[in-house]
Amino acid sequence: MSSPRDVDLRVTLTYTGVSEQVVFQNELPKSMKIIVRDNGQQLRQIKHQDLNLNINLTSYLSQETGSLALTADVLRPRLQDILPGSTSIQQIDPELIESAYYIQQKKTVPIVVQSQVTAASQHQLVGEPQVIPSSVQVFGSREAIEHIDYILTDSICITELREEVQLNVTLQTPAQVRVSPKTVQVTWKAEPFTEKSFVLPIEVLGVPDGKRVRLFPQQANVTVRVGVPHFAHVQEADIKAVCHYPTQACHALPIELITNNPYISNIRISPSSVEYIIMN
Repeated sequence: MSSPRDVDLRVTLTYTGVSEQVVFQNELPKSMKIIVRDNGQQLRQIKHQDLNLNINLTSYLSQETGSLALTADVLRPRLQDILPGSTSIQQIDPELIESAYYIQQKKTVPIVVQSQVTAASQHQLVGEPQVIPSSVQVFGSREAIEHIDYILTDSICITELREEVQLNVTLQTPAQVRVSPKTVQVTWKAEPFTEKSFVLPIEVLGVPDGKRVRLFPQQANVTVRVGVPHFAHVQEADIKAVCHYPTQACHALPIELITNNPYISNIRISPSSVEYIIMN
């Protein structure tokens, strides 16, 4: 145990200071073998340790294109730092870590979801699908990415949706381009709906001073669709029935409905137009 011996060890290699834009022509090794010499007792302790060497490549990747070369003269002192002082390195393999590299251009673009989603009977889809992340980065040559304005997802088909569903969806990667991340999380939501009805007064907009307009009828029956969870959030005050003062002679004025309530959809109105008389 006290006499010097040689032993083979495996060192795991990790690299930092490498941005996503860097592409190596050759894959960098994930580990290396070293032969070290020390007394048996020390070697026994070393063999039970996980040896890890972190190599910061920031200073080696400063050009748009170039060649990375880590020689034995660079690697040996860094390996010695992770070993006991009494342990000497006899051999390392590989003695040279090298690869040509280039730095790709980068661009951030939004995700466009390709999906055919239908809700079950008496259910409705709630808004647009939610995408996380909503944008991704594309890497490639300037020519390859300059005309890419968005990235498509794989096509998804969902039928009879009754609630919320969440899927990890793969992105379609254009030729000669790298996309990060390669998948996104897409959420579709459906909820049961009901209808709510109101009788609303009709307001005439744009009436000149000194003029009055009488409508026939003066009220409209309005029916809206609303998700069951939001039924209490839809009130008569959320909707206005209006028509515009005529700029030319016409038999009837069309009724428009104005609302900013996001829970209201599929608005129906009766009648759709009203007769009128202009009075001074």
